[in-house]
Amino acid sequence: MLYLVDAFSEKPYTGNPTALFLENEQNLLSEEMKVNIAKEMNLPVTAFISKSKKADYKLEFYTPKTKPVISGHATIAAFWLLAELGQITPKNDKSILKVETQAGIFPIEILWQNKKVEKIFLTQKKPFFKEINLSIDKLADILGIRSDKIESNEKLPIVIADTGNPSLLILISSKEMTDAMVPNFDEIERLCKKYQVNGLHLYTFDTYLEGSTCYTRHFEPMRGVPESVVSGMSNGALGAFLVSKGFAQPGTLIFEQGESQERPGKVEVKIKAEGNDIKSIKIGGKAITIFKFNFFK
Repeated sequence: MLYLVDAFSEKPYTGNPTALFLENEQNLLSEEMKVNIAKEMNLPVTAFISKSKKADYKLEFYTPKTKPVISGHATIAAFWLLAELGQITPKNDKSILKVETQAGIFPIEILWQNKKVEKIFLTQKKPFFKEINLSIDKLADILGIRSDKIESNEKLPIVIADTGNPSLLILISSKEMTDAMVPNFDEIERLCKKYQVNGLHLYTFDTYLEGSTCYTRHFEPMRGVPESVVSGMSNGALGAFLVSKGFAQPGTLIFEQGESQERPGKVEVKIKAEGNDIKSIKIGGKAITIFKFNFFK
């Protein structure tokens, strides 16, 4: 059975759509079949859930063009579905599990309320940041905006930020300018290959909702879908970067994304830190199951 779950949202047809397939011993799929399903679904990520010998569950992620080692939104969607289907049940208000991915084994925290799943959180790897020297004028041409609308500077430079999926973090002047971009995706793909990142993560402190930390967009044409609706991994890395630079305080940060595609979503990023030393990062939030499909091999 195939399921469609919207991650980082609690309203249907918003947030990041994710296709999920539950495998078992009687229903195993070949690598070729998984690739074909991901192409057919044509979503940012299609994930396949199975039992693991190393953890509680194993997740494999596919896009229309690639096989990512991990996906934040698909992980949140997968464990939300497992909890809804009763394959994970509450023993108290919080369940701690582990998931096996190609990027390693990660802790999963499931929060319950009245025996119903309330939120899912994924613990990310310790962040890595690397400042790069990139022409603002060239970058502006690629994004389709004026160079003065890119506000990355010495205090918040353009960096490679990596908590499992490396991205370039780029500060933009406003949400209107962030939404107005008309990017050259061929050039973005070349730029990503040059710096060995999965995408460009654009952020602004000008938000749609009061109390949010940033509004963001994420371009990743290398994966076959030009723009990710709501990127969990990159927003987690961004949160850690802002805390490390003193532009946000440790605790729970809120990142908005998806307005540009009329699929608004919200990522909660929980950060523990001592000074600029990031001790832990968790990303998470809500999800909602939209459809289930009969599957024919």
